[in-house]
Amino acid sequence: LVENLKRIECYDISNISGVYATGSMVVFTNGEKDSQWYRRFKIKLNKGPNDFAMIQEVLTRRFNHKEWPLPDLLIVDGGKGQVSAALKTIKQFNNTPGGEASLTIPVIGLAKREETIITSGFKQIILPKDSDVLKLIMKIRDEAHRFAIAYHRKLRSKNFLN
Repeated sequence: LVENLKRIECYDISNISGVYATGSMVVFTNGEKDSQWYRRFKIKLNKGPNDFAMIQEVLTRRFNHKEWPLPDLLIVDGGKGQVSAALKTIKQFNNTPGGEASLTIPVIGLAKREETIITSGFKQIILPKDSDVLKLIMKIRDEAHRFAIAYHRKLRSKNFLN
C-alpha cells in the first residue's frame, strides 16, 4: 500500500489518568531518526484520560502546520481505537476550509501486547518477531514512547517543584 517510505511519523500519548497529558511526534527519514522534526505537545483537552481524543488533538495541531512536510506513513502507538482516531482526524482535516482534500496518508497502529500491526482497514497483521519491518516499526514506536514519557516526566517534576 505504501510505495515511498521516506518520511514516517509516529505518535504516542503519555498521561496518568489524564493528568499532565502529553503527546509526541517523532520522525524517521529513510529509516533513521530525524530529531530536528521531533515535536512534543502539551495536551489541552480536559476530559480526563481519553487517549483517542488526545490523539485527535495532537494530529489536528500537527496538520495545522501546513509548512511541515506530510508523512508517507503515519504510525500511532495503539490498536484499533487509536487508528480510528487518526483516520477520523485526517477525514475531518480534509473536510475543513483550508484542508487539503487530497490528504491521503496511510495509517497503522502497533498494539503492544502481541506487537500486532493494525491497518487503516482494521486488518491485523502479525509479522514474525525477527522481521526487519516489525523491528523498524517497533523502534519508531519505542522512540515516540520514550519521547512522550520524557516530556510527561518533565511536566510532572516541574509541577512538583512549584
